[in-house]
Order: sequence, then C-alpha cells, then structure tokens
Amino acid sequence: MKVFELAKKFKRDTRFVIPRAVFMLIVFCFMCAFFSSVMMALALSLSSAVAELSGGARLGALFFLLVELISLALVFVLHYGLFLCCLRFVRNQPVALSFLFTGLRQRKARRGAAFFIVPMLLCLALFALITSRFEFFSLPQVESPEALLEYIKNNPDSMRKFLSCFVLLLFLAFVFYFPFTFVWSFVYDKTKQPFGKSLLEGLKFFAARPVHFFAFEFCAHFKLFFLIAVFDVLRVCIYKKNSAEAMLYSFGSLTSFASFALTFYTAASVILSIQFYYEQFNNEDSNKAS
Repeated sequence: MKVFELAKKFKRDTRFVIPRAVFMLIVFCFMCAFFSSVMMALALSLSSAVAELSGGARLGALFFLLVELISLALVFVLHYGLFLCCLRFVRNQPVALSFLFTGLRQRKARRGAAFFIVPMLLCLALFALITSRFEFFSLPQVESPEALLEYIKNNPDSMRKFLSCFVLLLFLAFVFYFPFTFVWSFVYDKTKQPFGKSLLEGLKFFAARPVHFFAFEFCAHFKLFFLIAVFDVLRVCIYKKNSAEAMLYSFGSLTSFASFALTFYTAASVILSIQFYYEQFNNEDSNKAS
C-alpha cells in the first residue's frame, strides 16, 4: 500500500482510539515517574547506609547501580504494557489499566525488559564519550545544584550547550532504539517462542522496510510536528519581545501549554501508528508466507 493511502487509513481507523491511547500514555508516564522516584529514594538510602560501613563506598555505589538497573527494567516492563495496549486498541480489543503491568506476569517480557537495558547503557556510554571529547557538547563538572546554577548564571551560552546535549541524547536514543520498534509486538503475538527469536523477527521486520516506515510516520504526523514548531516559535517570540505585560505573558503560557499537550498527543499517535503499521504488514507477510 502507498504511503499516503496508509496514512489516510491510519487517521480514519484510529480517530476514535487516539484519546484512549493518550490517556494510557499519561498513566504510563505517571507510573514511570512514581516508580523511578521510589527506586531512586531506595537506591540513595541503601547506598548511603552501606557507604557508612568501613570500606563500603564501592559497595554502596554497587547497590545504587543495582537498584537503578532494576528500576530501568521495571520501566521497560511498563513500556511493553503500553505497546500491548496500543496494539489491542488497533485491533479493537478490550483494554484495561491492568494491561500495563502484564509484563510482570510474563517471563518472556521480563527478559525483554532486561535486554533493553543494554542499548540504553550503550547509548549513555556513547553520550558520555562524545561530551567528554568534543568541546561543543562538553558539560560542566559541578558538585551541587548551587554550583550548577552559578555556572549557568556566569555563562550566558550555557543553555545552548545543555540544549545541544539534550538533542544529542535524543538522537542517540533514536538511533539505538528505533530498530527495536516492533520487537514488543512480536513478543506479544508469539508467546510460545523464546524472546531471542521474537527479537530477531522484530529486527527483520524493521529492516525489511525502514524507508517506507519513516515515510508513513512523516505523512501521518507532519501536520502535528509543524503545529508544535509553530507554537514553540510563537512562545519564544512572545517571551523575547516583552514578557512584562500580563496579557502577553499569559498568551505565552497558553502557547507553552498547547505545545506540551500537542506533543503528548503526537507521542501517543506515533506509538499507536507503530502498532497500526505492524498490524498491516505483519498480516501481509503472514499471508505471503502461507
């Protein structure tokens, strides 16, 4: 199917389920923030308690790292649940909030969650290497939040550097993770086969049509991307021109909220479109194989 036709079909078939996908994404983000905060507090408490012991500094750091890795695995388990919910939305199947935690009951999903920590560590390692080798991305070495604020105050160009590092991290995460876009779908559909085989099938599915897939995503969401950019540019222009006037400041706040809400909506739509694309071409591939 041609890209434009597929994009139109996606908008037509999913216009009633996108609000539910947005709600599920909000719940997912809330749960991730909650569990991450709890695990961070637990990691700090354990590492501090162990570090007070004689020679426990390294052991405390090890405890901190271990708890944070468990936290990451939990986030990826929830990520599996989010993709599962969106796939069921596409298939017009019933979805409950408990489906977000389905991965906790499936050994295959838990193994997949542990696997996805590896590309994240590689992404962070490459990010650290780039920021330490290239001056354009180099970050300040600070020991406290107060020192960081002082650095930002004394270096007007610091926000550009932080923004460039953020864009770099997003780009690296995109490169490392997008080849695995369809893995969770195969994990859910092929329950009896091991995770390794589902992983290979997901990579093979992506490698078969990457240009077509990205073209479909662009056609399905370019209007949303354009509107987000317009709201962001408008907000910057308002604050830069005159932020002292209450009416202009309020209008700038409204554009900021509109940009945030539209970004959230777009993110939910992209996740839903991934499952829609999988459903369309996985059935086609299955028919060809048979």
